[in-house]
Amino acid sequence: MAKKRNNSKLIVIILVLIVSLLGLLYLNMNSDNEKIIDEPRYMVIGKENVFVIYEDKLSLNIPFGIQVNNDKTIGDLDKAKDYQGIMNEINRMLPEEVTNYEVAKKGKIRINVAYKYDVPEVMIEEKRYVLTSSLNSLFMNKYYKFNDKNAEDVIIDVLNGNGKSGYAGKTGKKITEELSYKYNAANYERNTEYSYIINKDLKPSQVEELIMMLDEKYIKIKSELDLPTLANAVVILGKEENLEIKINVHGNREKAEKAKDLLKKGGYKNLNIGGEIGSLDVIKYRAVDYYIAYKISRKLGITNMIEDSNMAKNEINIYIKN
Repeated sequence: MAKKRNNSKLIVIILVLIVSLLGLLYLNMNSDNEKIIDEPRYMVIGKENVFVIYEDKLSLNIPFGIQVNNDKTIGDLDKAKDYQGIMNEINRMLPEEVTNYEVAKKGKIRINVAYKYDVPEVMIEEKRYVLTSSLNSLFMNKYYKFNDKNAEDVIIDVLNGNGKSGYAGKTGKKITEELSYKYNAANYERNTEYSYIINKDLKPSQVEELIMMLDEKYIKIKSELDLPTLANAVVILGKEENLEIKINVHGNREKAEKAKDLLKKGGYKNLNIGGEIGSLDVIKYRAVDYYIAYKISRKLGITNMIEDSNMAKNEINIYIKN
């Protein structure tokens, strides 16, 4: 009898172990199917989309069909398993970068954020591009409002790179009068043709306000300043006289000439008429020339802007629809 009881206990123990193992196996399989993103900024490369997560505030859904340049899409990079390339190219399009990614081809992705959006896009010649102007507006309205910086706390370094005596101080006073920002005025280490903006930690809307109140039109983005500074942003004021940059206006002759004349009256140089006919009013630019394109867009009333890394250096292309 004792032997039978021992055998029964052994069978019960084996059954309990089997059930426990099956339970653990089920939980493991389930955890593989549902991923929790626990880093503050993260990119998840899925089966057909890329999800970009910013803390608990905002996530973007970017389809594989989006172009990273004229020849390749995100999907092309995914097929080649160039995941680092995907993160680099998407970071180039976004106002805020992420620093890590995860590849998740199976299962569900659980994302807990305040706002979830599909990336704004536009179709040009049957190709899908990120609409950077709308993307910036999305970040301003749904992300940066959490991180606003009060005007009285902002400091701008204004550096004179055009050789005009007292020009940096004059511009600094204008910045204070119009935007209530504090400023430090000084001479730049050398004269420069282009003007530049170095943004340390201002939100895009604040930089755009700053750019729009400056008289300078050819303001390129500079990533770093040669000298250390505690300012929130640095403006280098260039001569803007002998410039290489060309502004090409494409469209039917009458509309293109009208846009060209408007820019000419506004002080823009090196204006050309191109023969390409567009189906959309849009401005294409390289990343470094975003603020040059932005000021032009405000001048012409064109809201659509697309960054194009394949464009020739020092060119802005404006397309006027028929």
